[in-house]
Amino acid sequence: MFRLFTVCLFLISLAGQADSFEIFSENGKVGIKNQDGKVVLPASFEALGWADGSFSVVGDVTGYRLNNHWGLINLKKEFVTQALYESLVYGGGEYIIARKKINPALTKTGCLNLSGETKINFQYDGIRIHGLRAIVFELKNGNYYHGLMDLENKIVIPVIYKNIYPLGTLRYAVENESGKTALFTETGKPVTGFTIDSISGFRNSKAIIYQNLNQGVLDREGTVVVEPVYQKIRIDAEDRVWGLPHHEWLVITDRNEIKHTIQAEAIRPHAARYIYQYSSQYGLLDSAFTVALSAQYDQLYLVTDTDFIAARNDKQGLISFDNTVKIPFRYDSLSATSGFICLLQRTQGWQLTRLNEAHVSEKHYDKIGEYTAGYFPVKKAGYWGLLNPYAKETVHCVFDSLIEILNDQVVVQFKGRYGIISTQEEWLVAPQPFPLQLVNDSCYLLFQNELKFVRKYSGEVLYFTDNRLEFEPDHWVEYLRDGSIKKMDYQGTVLSRSNPSLAPAEEIFAVHEGFRGIKRDGKYGFIDLQGRLRIANRYDGVGIFQEGVAPIKLIGKWGFVNAEDKIVINPNYEKVSGFTNGICLVQRNGRAGAINKEGKYVLALQYDSLTRTANQKIKLYLGGRIGLADTDGSILIEPRFSSLEELETGLVLVEQDQKFGVITLTGLSVVPVMYDALIHNPDQKIFLACRLAKWKELIGN
Repeated sequence: MFRLFTVCLFLISLAGQADSFEIFSENGKVGIKNQDGKVVLPASFEALGWADGSFSVVGDVTGYRLNNHWGLINLKKEFVTQALYESLVYGGGEYIIARKKINPALTKTGCLNLSGETKINFQYDGIRIHGLRAIVFELKNGNYYHGLMDLENKIVIPVIYKNIYPLGTLRYAVENESGKTALFTETGKPVTGFTIDSISGFRNSKAIIYQNLNQGVLDREGTVVVEPVYQKIRIDAEDRVWGLPHHEWLVITDRNEIKHTIQAEAIRPHAARYIYQYSSQYGLLDSAFTVALSAQYDQLYLVTDTDFIAARNDKQGLISFDNTVKIPFRYDSLSATSGFICLLQRTQGWQLTRLNEAHVSEKHYDKIGEYTAGYFPVKKAGYWGLLNPYAKETVHCVFDSLIEILNDQVVVQFKGRYGIISTQEEWLVAPQPFPLQLVNDSCYLLFQNELKFVRKYSGEVLYFTDNRLEFEPDHWVEYLRDGSIKKMDYQGTVLSRSNPSLAPAEEIFAVHEGFRGIKRDGKYGFIDLQGRLRIANRYDGVGIFQEGVAPIKLIGKWGFVNAEDKIVINPNYEKVSGFTNGICLVQRNGRAGAINKEGKYVLALQYDSLTRTANQKIKLYLGGRIGLADTDGSILIEPRFSSLEELETGLVLVEQDQKFGVITLTGLSVVPVMYDALIHNPDQKIFLACRLAKWKELIGN
């Protein structure tokens, strides 16, 4: 929470301005000249002006320093006071804040006037002048206590409060030990109780108050003229008061029944919970959109359904859903990954702990990497090692980098060379100059120039090639340049080999429905799993087989071919999708539609574009609006919405003219399209519907 301070300094009319005079130096001493260059004070002083480094002449008085102590002198060269003070600082008006030794071990602060008379006794640890009042404070038992005095040494407000600050218009905010604030007059009369969190400075006759994360308005007499229920309050130049309410979220059933309301600036779903923001603080809603944890944290990040990282007072900790502290708020940062929590203390580094367990890494690290194959890479002093799931360092931080982890084996870089170690830091492959890749528990790949060597950990070379290799659990496959395919086991035995084709393959694609796309002599076709050419290489491009057909491209247009190498849909389209549920999305002459396997249109060629939803329905885009079609192409919702999202319950969340609502698949209204935001909870069959707050005038001129 912030406070606005208004400080009034009453400058006496006699005050000379600093720029009317200048300090000059001579023989290591300083003096003052006027604007005509005439010496006003000779260069006889260690310093002139004030102990805070500023210089001004107030009336005809300024400060001087001799023998490392301060006093007051006027421009008539008369010493107003002797050099008795540890410091003198101009406090405003005709008052000087002075510090002096009471005894050899004790220094206290008081206040002088321009005649050098003591106006506030030297018994305080600090003083701030505000007009005709002074805020004084004392240090007792390690804590500062504040009070208010007039400038005749009379206590106006006892020196017992945590803080006092001026608000203008002769009013003061006084904060007690509990952190609550009351409004006091300049005579020390309280006009409110200690019920307010803080108060801004007065603007004309009104001040903004902060209470329970809300804002309201108070007048000079302590009367609450606007209750503190608003997100924000502003007072304009015409003294009108404006209030911004909190956003209102309505919990609505799928029958449009309002269950209850929530005030929040924002709500975001996270797993089965909802994090909400209220006046810059964060809390938690349960799955039924009821408050499970009040807004009291600076940030919230859910880790599981029951645990979340919370931030408070610039520190982070781990909290359970019932607000039990599981990791105390003493860390600068926490991050969660794979059931673990990384803990950062900036002065020491990162540690690792397992969620819901007591295992914490003994050491601190500069960096903790992503959880991989059951281990965490960790970096310390520029080198990498590994932590196991129990936060124990099984590989010391001595490696340049950890390249790959697989099956308790790690490819490492050590002193610029490559090798393989176990996760217990045993060397399996000694460091050597060429890059390595893990294959399985017995073999690895070595890359030397253009060749790939399949080697056992014993050092035996099983195979080498410059062709593409794909590795499976019990064999590997080599794609030879002649278009044939060789299959080998991890003993180096050839299991099978397809017959070579007439020409080498330039590209070979992945298998779909028993076919691989293949490119030869710049043209595309298909081979089967045995490497036999099933669809001749005569096409400019091909897609993958889906539902028994595959896209083919001829002379810049796309059509479809079946497994018998028969064109079933002529190449007439600029773009096609694969077939799903017997329907393909197509584009021709810049318009989109959908066809069946007979090539007949089930959606006319009239849309800007079409896309499939997760439920395999089809979104229709036309003229900046969106509609929906069924899996067979029948129109469910005409394109009239600016956004559209299918929900799991068979309902549709829609947006129209920046307002949100819910309709059925037949277009019937469930939640009217009138809300500024909507969140759906399918398990509870309820919605959160938001009405955004708007500024409104609370008090006129």
